[in-house]
Amino acid sequence: CIKQIQEKCGVLDLDSSVDFRLLMTCSSQMFLVTGEDPDEAHMADMELDKTFQSLAKGMKLRGMNLVTQGRTFRVKATAGGVASFDFEEVCSQPTGASDFIAIAKAFHTVILHNVPFLSMERLPEVRRLITFIDVLYDHHVKLLCSAAAEPLKLFQADKSAANDEAFAFDRTASRLNDMMSEEYKLKQHNPTAATMSEDIEEAAGVAELHHELCREEVDAIWNSYDKDGTGKLDKGELRQLMEDLSQLKKGHRNVRDAVVDEAFLTFDTDGDGTIDKDEFQSFADRRGVSIWYVV
Repeated sequence: CIKQIQEKCGVLDLDSSVDFRLLMTCSSQMFLVTGEDPDEAHMADMELDKTFQSLAKGMKLRGMNLVTQGRTFRVKATAGGVASFDFEEVCSQPTGASDFIAIAKAFHTVILHNVPFLSMERLPEVRRLITFIDVLYDHHVKLLCSAAAEPLKLFQADKSAANDEAFAFDRTASRLNDMMSEEYKLKQHNPTAATMSEDIEEAAGVAELHHELCREEVDAIWNSYDKDGTGKLDKGELRQLMEDLSQLKKGHRNVRDAVVDEAFLTFDTDGDGTIDKDEFQSFADRRGVSIWYVV
């Protein structure tokens, strides 16, 4: 019956780059206002954690190291292209634009907890938040957030504040509001975007994400893609892996033949025309992050 349908009917690909679970999340659930009430903040944390679990699509939560310009920044919670941070991790530490660019390239959705009221006394954190939001916005990263106030009320600049800081945060507040809109949520994650922020001088690509895959994780991936059980991956099986990665990281399954060919040559170190498990393990040891999403 299925064969007859395939022979007589056209097949339409209904695959989508849009996570419709996020579309069903209204703006008030994406930007949670807690005031300075600890109980409200705790409830917001629980709500964001629940959304994180949903967006992670059942994948195992794990940590990952962000290595940029010789420094290491720990991403404590990631799964399925989603990362969760506390405000202090992102903005109270000596982070910079290169860290934020790496985050925006690696994750299609970011969850940010506990953005406090901000003032001129916390100007370095204000500036980091401005840059962070600019980078996420430019790369079409989806944002869920808990904060002490609505975006326009988060930064209270006194009369002595420089006009450029007040103006820059007005833009940030506007972008935060836009990131909650249906139109923005429909945008596809763009990890290759060049940032439009004039404050960012570091070139994209200066940072790398590293995640070491344990033997059990490599075994799980191998068993999923060695479809015929031969103990070797052919080019078709590698293509399936790469298409699954593309879907998870970029929202589509379009992988060019030339890219598959190049990847196959990278794996097939002995040149025998197949990828054995030792070659696969060796690649995972060197480039674990490239296949982390399918674990």
